[in-house]
Amino acid sequence: MEKFRTKIKRRIVLSSGMVLVTAVLGFYSIYSLNYSDSSTMSDGFVTGFQFGLIIAIFGLAVIDIIKLSLALKDDTKLKVLYNKEHDERLKAIRNKAGAPMIVITSVLMVLAAIIAGYFNIVVFYTLVIAVIAQLSISAIVKLICLKTM
Repeated sequence: MEKFRTKIKRRIVLSSGMVLVTAVLGFYSIYSLNYSDSSTMSDGFVTGFQFGLIIAIFGLAVIDIIKLSLALKDDTKLKVLYNKEHDERLKAIRNKAGAPMIVITSVLMVLAAIIAGYFNIVVFYTLVIAVIAQLSISAIVKLICLKTM
């Protein structure tokens, strides 16, 4: 159980880093908002989408930190979390759907899209469409595996 505790602590550190990165990007987004007449509708969409993604990632990371911190303090919650993560059926379904790598690549692609949106709108749209397609395919595979397994 100590290995799992260190794993949870590592996740808390990663989520804290995500909170820090999204806070910096959020402040930069607020600071760089321009309300000029020369901006296009696409510029406003990109800015709003970036800010929404930043806020969503920030909120999910904070919720994750709170959930994991509460689990570390209570042994029964820690055991429930351990059992949930080590359920063999769900583990097999996640592996078939590519869950561990899909989550990591999707988060990195979303962060890359947010950053690329400041420089090139085409790259922003391409990355967002790629993330949506990747997550949709993974969700469909997971639903199919849930039904068949």
